[in-house]
Amino acid sequence: MKHLQRIARLLTLAGIMVMAACSSSDDDDTTFGDWIKSTPFKGVKRSGAFTFTIGTTTYVGLGYDGKDYLADVYKFDITKGYWEEVTQFPGPLRERCVAFSINGIGYVGLGYHRDDAEDGRDDFWQYDPATGQWAQLANFGGGLRYGAVSFAMGSKGYVGTGSDGDNTFSDFWEFTPGATPEEGTWTEVVSYPGEKMEGGLAFVINNKAYIGTGRDNLIFSMGFWEFAPGADGGSPTWTKRTPDTDESDYDEFQIAMSRYDAVVLTLGNKAYLVGGISSSGATDKSVYEFDATTLNWDNLTSLEGSARSLAVGYVLDGRLFVGTGVNGSSRFDDVWEFFPQKEYDEEY
Repeated sequence: MKHLQRIARLLTLAGIMVMAACSSSDDDDTTFGDWIKSTPFKGVKRSGAFTFTIGTTTYVGLGYDGKDYLADVYKFDITKGYWEEVTQFPGPLRERCVAFSINGIGYVGLGYHRDDAEDGRDDFWQYDPATGQWAQLANFGGGLRYGAVSFAMGSKGYVGTGSDGDNTFSDFWEFTPGATPEEGTWTEVVSYPGEKMEGGLAFVINNKAYIGTGRDNLIFSMGFWEFAPGADGGSPTWTKRTPDTDESDYDEFQIAMSRYDAVVLTLGNKAYLVGGISSSGATDKSVYEFDATTLNWDNLTSLEGSARSLAVGYVLDGRLFVGTGVNGSSRFDDVWEFFPQKEYDEEY
């Protein structure tokens, strides 16, 4: 009898261990990242629009609808939950421009118009939401270009890389706002030390910027660099953050970098790269997470809407959104909210 009881206990223990192993396996297989449809963009479907965020409000405008270049601009206040049209952009029309905000003012410049004799624009503009007015600034110091990267840190804006159609660039420029729009100045700083690129990305976490993705000569940029502003007026510094090829997450990094015209979202110490054109030449919908604390990369749930490039991405009150964009000849006006820490749910 005791022998039978011992066998029964062993079988019970084995069953518990199997269930624990299955549970652990299920946990390991959990897919993180969930997407939910949000309030659609109010304007017409478009790609290559700009976006900048001030407080709880994001501004989206310009771009190309497949036939025409657009001048309209809209704002979305997360506390209201709907889009409103604001003053149209008064300058030459364009797509693939850069944008950032400093101290409650939005800045928009550069870009591309396919009917121009020259590829690229070099003009820059500011938008004051308090007055609803646009004003022109001094032209960008680096000349004509599109597909550049931009970001703001503290009281400065930064713009660099991009293409003028014939040449691809690695130079970087610092913008200092003036007391009036005309008094803003451009100063060249230390160039981006990675490959020249256009269609890349830049994002800021903890007062450091990270630059990567993009392409040059039809080859994808595999560099990833950290930018730190100079202390007390000193020169900025660049630190290479490309992982070694033998690191466990190098494959994820390589796939994440092999794209151009993607968007990026940041939350806390993490950034999320979404979509773009992949190394296969296909429009992409994958999502890769970068952790600025550990410098690790991970693959999360892909965008549940259509794959797209030249979309806009913005963060409002800790909430992450991606919208508009293009896939082939199809353009979009849908907006999706991303929840990176939630388990994937097929329902959206």
